[in-house]
Amino acid sequence: MSLRPLLVRSVLSVSLAVASFAGTAATEYAFAAVPAPDVPLKLMSVAIQGNSRVPTADILQAFGYHAGDKVTRNDLDASQKRIGELYSSRHVGTSLEERLRISGNGVAVKVILEEQAASAPAQPTALVLDRVEFQGNKKVSTADLEAATKLRAGGPVSNELMSADQQAIQALYKSKNVGGAFQAQATYPNHDQHVVLVWIINEHDKAAN
Repeated sequence: MSLRPLLVRSVLSVSLAVASFAGTAATEYAFAAVPAPDVPLKLMSVAIQGNSRVPTADILQAFGYHAGDKVTRNDLDASQKRIGELYSSRHVGTSLEERLRISGNGVAVKVILEEQAASAPAQPTALVLDRVEFQGNKKVSTADLEAATKLRAGGPVSNELMSADQQAIQALYKSKNVGGAFQAQATYPNHDQHVVLVWIINEHDKAAN
């Protein structure tokens, strides 16, 4: 009497912080009786297929078993989870299918991976300017300083923009034949991305030549 192969499929879905992983276990038996999940089987072979961004050697290390070892179906479920954790640690998403071919007391394993494209790196949160103040200016009015600079409340702020405004302040003081030292002081009163910018100005009698 010929025996028809029996295909059993279980689905494992894990949500990871930096990479997604979906796993499927497909088991094909050469006999009708299904071994219990804790019945030891002799591992005949392990094959890895479809990986390019994570080396095969690293996947086999995470798999944790070698040909000749005794394993159970529970052990192989755990190995699938470890491979998912490996991909998560490498910031690579993947879907995984673990195919088990059981014949007698032996099992051959094929791990089929479908790696996801690399996601774009997270962009830093933009800083927002809440207020600009000028302190120490007596010979040059605040209105003139505001007209010469570009940073405005509600707009973005960066080192490049502050540097450009500092050069504009220096040029304004030079045009009025007034010397000075200028320092930008940025604070984060709410400990978030909102910034208060204060220009500390130390005026001199004449602009430096």
